[in-house]
Amino acid sequence: MKRIAFKPVMAIVVLSLLMAANVEAKKKATNKIPADLTGAARECYNAALKGDPGAQLELGHYYQEGEGAPKDLAKAFYWYKKAADKGHPIAQFNVAEMYDTGEGVARDMVKAAQWYRKAADQGDDMAQCNLGSCYFNGNGVGVDYNQAAYWYRKAAMQGNAIGQRCLGICYEEGKGVSQDHAIANEWYEKAAIQGDAVAQFNLGLSYAEGEGVKKDKKKAKEWLQKAAEQGVEEAKTALKEL
Repeated sequence: MKRIAFKPVMAIVVLSLLMAANVEAKKKATNKIPADLTGAARECYNAALKGDPGAQLELGHYYQEGEGAPKDLAKAFYWYKKAADKGHPIAQFNVAEMYDTGEGVARDMVKAAQWYRKAADQGDDMAQCNLGSCYFNGNGVGVDYNQAAYWYRKAAMQGNAIGQRCLGICYEEGKGVSQDHAIANEWYEKAAIQGDAVAQFNLGLSYAEGEGVKKDKKKAKEWLQKAAEQGVEEAKTALKEL
C-alpha cells in the first residue's frame, strides 16, 4: 500500500495572547470608530488606525472570524497586510494563507510563497512548513526538493509535527535528501507521537511491511488504529489487510 504524502493543513494563525501595547490608545473612543464594531474590536481600532501592527493583526482576526465585527475577509486581509508590511511574522503568515486559499483576495500562489518566505525567515514554523510544500509541489515557485527538505527540517527542529511528517516523506522518497527509510520512520514517529494522523498511518505501514524498522504486527496495528480513529480511511483498509 502506498504511503500518504501530504494532506493540506491550512490554519490561519492568531495570537494566543493579544499584544497589550498601546492599551490606552486602543481604549480611547473617537467618532472614527465604525459603528458596527463592538467590544475588543472597537477598543483596538484606533491603535490599528495609528499603525500598531499588533492591533492591526488583532483587528484583522476580528473581521475574519466575525467576532465584534461583521465578518469581512477583504477587511481582514487589509488589516493583516498592514501588519505584515511592518514585519509582523504572524500577519505575514496570514497574508500568505489568504493568497494561498483566495480568501479575501484573489488567489495568487506566487505572492503566497513570497509571504510564506518572509514569515519563515523570521522563524514561523507553520510558514516554514507551507513554504516547504510550495517547493515540494511547485506552487508559486519552481519544484525544488532541496529547498523543500530544508524548510521542512527548519519546522521539524522546532517540534512542528507537520514539518516532521513532511521531512519523513522526503526521506521516504529520497527527495531533497538521501533516501533512508530508517530516518523517515524516526521523523514519522516524532510526528505520530504528537498525534499527526498521516504520520501514524505511515509509521504503522512501515511496521506492517518491515520497511526501515523490524516488522512488528502489534506496533503496526497500534499506529494504524490511531490513524483510523482520526479518520484516515487508508488506515482502516490496512488494518483489514493485516
